[in-house]
Amino acid sequence: MLIDAHFHADDLYNLDPGFPEAYRQAGVLGLASVHDGAGLAATRRIMAGAGHYLVSFGIHPQLAVMDEAGELERRAVAGELAAIGECGFDFYGNAPELVRTPENELAQRAAFEFQLSLAERCGLPLVLHLRRATDLLFEYAKRLSGLRGLVLHSWPGPANEALDFLARCPRALFSFGLQVANGNNKTRASAAALPATAILMETDAPYQPPRGAPPLGARGNHRPLLRAYSTVTDLSCVVAELAVLRGQRPEAIEAQVEHNFLEVFGDALQRQD
Repeated sequence: MLIDAHFHADDLYNLDPGFPEAYRQAGVLGLASVHDGAGLAATRRIMAGAGHYLVSFGIHPQLAVMDEAGELERRAVAGELAAIGECGFDFYGNAPELVRTPENELAQRAAFEFQLSLAERCGLPLVLHLRRATDLLFEYAKRLSGLRGLVLHSWPGPANEALDFLARCPRALFSFGLQVANGNNKTRASAAALPATAILMETDAPYQPPRGAPPLGARGNHRPLLRAYSTVTDLSCVVAELAVLRGQRPEAIEAQVEHNFLEVFGDALQRQD
């Protein structure tokens, strides 16, 4: 079974309306990420009939406001979610709200600590988004190690940091998408070095386009045939690249990732059935 540990069904549907059928035909099991109640409703509508999927709901660090905190808490307490997140820390880029100032860090900490506490209270895994904030990952390692599970979505760091954090948080799962095929050497080294029991794969669809594609929303004279977004069909590329990096058969990668995912999310899948 192909696993997509992180995708955004509502955003992907706007670019690829046929993806739910491709998802169903490929027999994918995925974790759809939403950031508000409207996104949750849209995801349920879009994924109806697409086969098995789970939902995570989180306050994204790029918009670390608490407007949806009550809705998130209500859904988590009601048992409607498979995970909390994506949440975490993001200080990448020049946007005023992302520059690492004391004020921005305080806002992101507040949103993160609310969600970490909610995951602890509800016994749910956490999906972590992390950019230019590895020091904060290690600061929270002790609490994160007590969670039911932790998915480091689109892991951006080098192998030594991944292995060091895994030693502190043995339930951590490091999820890899098209960045392993797009020339990110740090990510490729992590994907090669981690133990088999610590890896997942994802598309982050539609936000990890194939190498050379223009970013979403870009303007200009770009190559018209190069898809500017990621989608479910990119899972096969991720599997193939992980197989090369780890010296394994693609079938073995698929089976191991499925096992790792179900170790954390199998109970949520059973509750859904």
